Amino acid sequence: MKKVLLTTVLSLMMCMGVFAQTVYEWKKSPKSTEKEIGFINKRLGAGEWVSSKTNPNSSVNRDTRTTYSEEDLYDYLLKEAKKDYGENYPKFALRNFKYSYSDNPRSSQCCDYLDRGYSISATVVISDTEAEANEKLSQAIDKALRNVREGSRLAIDQVSVRTGINREDYKDQLIDILLDKGYKVVAKEYLEKLYEEQQDQQSGIYNDRTTVQENNFSAVGYYINVKVTETSLRVQVVNVSTGEYEGNATINF
Repeated sequence: MKKVLLTTVLSLMMCMGVFAQTVYEWKKSPKSTEKEIGFINKRLGAGEWVSSKTNPNSSVNRDTRTTYSEEDLYDYLLKEAKKDYGENYPKFALRNFKYSYSDNPRSSQCCDYLDRGYSISATVVISDTEAEANEKLSQAIDKALRNVREGSRLAIDQVSVRTGINREDYKDQLIDILLDKGYKVVAKEYLEKLYEEQQDQQSGIYNDRTTVQENNFSAVGYYINVKVTETSLRVQVVNVSTGEYEGNATINF
């Protein structure tokens, strides 16, 4: 019975931990894959306290001050941010959420007042597609190549990136990752040159010293295609011998 109870308590604690991480993401600093686009700072009125200077039982005496939770204040700031950023950046998020409140005194001939107000601020961010694509690339490669033996020869066939990402730099990063994972990367340009020489050989026009051997092609087992869009990264692996897709991985941002 004790073991069952302990397991239940631990499960609840884990669930609460996951929930807290999700709910309070907006209190953390921007992620390495996010780009700061602005800062929002708003003031939210939260009622007042009024006291008559001459009559403690006066009908003007009142206390309408409200205490808001962090979640309430976040919801308010998020709605305000949508007015300022939502049209141009529909997928924005808030980070570095902070707040404070004060009861500011003022006075008139008849009464004393305390005006309560909250000062709320946050950094406005959007997903940095390039940074996120770079971070997720290694993960996508692992998934797409899970059925490909380490040390296999690969050739990069197609690399398609969205506007704002340097294609050649991204291709270089892809090569570095593949080499670090123990694969051998063959330049596609080399294969195309071999193919042209093979065609020349079949026509009887070739140089004995540069004769293309059949195993030049068979040594390359797979082509890799990479496509980066605004919302996802896709890596495909094609078996050169069969033309079949050996692996496919898509990661959404």
